[in-house]
Amino acid sequence: MKNIFLLWALLITGASIAQCSISPFIQENYEFDAKVLALRDISSNPSDPDYDNPYVPNERLIPYFKKLSAIYENPNSEPIIDSLFNEYQIHANSSYLNYVFYRKMRFSLNTDTPWLDDFIDTGISGVPLLDCLMADYNFSIVSVFNFPPQTVLVIESSNDLMNINALVDDFEMVDDFNEVSPTFGPDSGYNYTGIPYEMEPGYYAVVCDIVIVDDTFSFSVHGCDCISGCACRVYWDIKVSENCEVTLSTEENDASSFSIYPNPVTEILYLQNLPAGYHSIKIYSLQGQLIKFNSFSSEEINVADLTTGVYFIEISTAERSKEVKRFVKK
Repeated sequence: MKNIFLLWALLITGASIAQCSISPFIQENYEFDAKVLALRDISSNPSDPDYDNPYVPNERLIPYFKKLSAIYENPNSEPIIDSLFNEYQIHANSSYLNYVFYRKMRFSLNTDTPWLDDFIDTGISGVPLLDCLMADYNFSIVSVFNFPPQTVLVIESSNDLMNINALVDDFEMVDDFNEVSPTFGPDSGYNYTGIPYEMEPGYYAVVCDIVIVDDTFSFSVHGCDCISGCACRVYWDIKVSENCEVTLSTEENDASSFSIYPNPVTEILYLQNLPAGYHSIKIYSLQGQLIKFNSFSSEEINVADLTTGVYFIEISTAERSKEVKRFVKK
């Protein structure tokens, strides 16, 4: 009897381990997703051990591979789960809704800086610290913007999904730089590539994302005028336990994300349908620079002091989920 009980225990243990295995399909097709999810976790927590690490360690990807694999295996044969990976092909979005800064950085300096022209032409500045950083992290110049007396350069690393926030302090040590900030990565925010998904009559999904809150993976598609911020959202919540047990916790849900008006705006930007439990409102420039921060409840923001251009407004909740919309300042 004792041996039978031991065999039963081993079988149960083995089953749990098998549940948390990594699917080759997920490892091949969802590596970028795992890196985005890991980097979101890292960059949102200054006490994370990898917060100042420019590289996302491979071991940080394993939990996401395992849980995405558990969902993909679809043990309860839920038709919608198969659709999320096949027909809808929902992936994490790094640069539209719950974005992360990776690979690209911008800095400004005086246009008459002696070494600037050589740096633009050759990628070599003659400044030892800058040249070492460029070489060590495989950066190259991808954009140059002249706004005399300032010039703004955008650089991009060839390293996949580098944690750019971890390098800001290093680049700030270059004496001639006036401002250093991360900026959005090279991929497009309009990342939905699945079968046409009609959100409302005549409006189709153009954005998709995967967000994790606690033990729940939220797969979503977004549409309806995504130039000024997607007004339509449909999502599916799937709970995944520590031992990779999967539960479809909600059916398809329509959710109107928060709205902003007027857009374009001249002075006061009004916010409606703010998510419950939100605790911060941030406004970023098109280059990813934080312009305004408000940690108090507010349904209107004075943007009269902003220069004309395109901006992002981000609403964060206590659970560290985010929603972002674009607006134009006239």
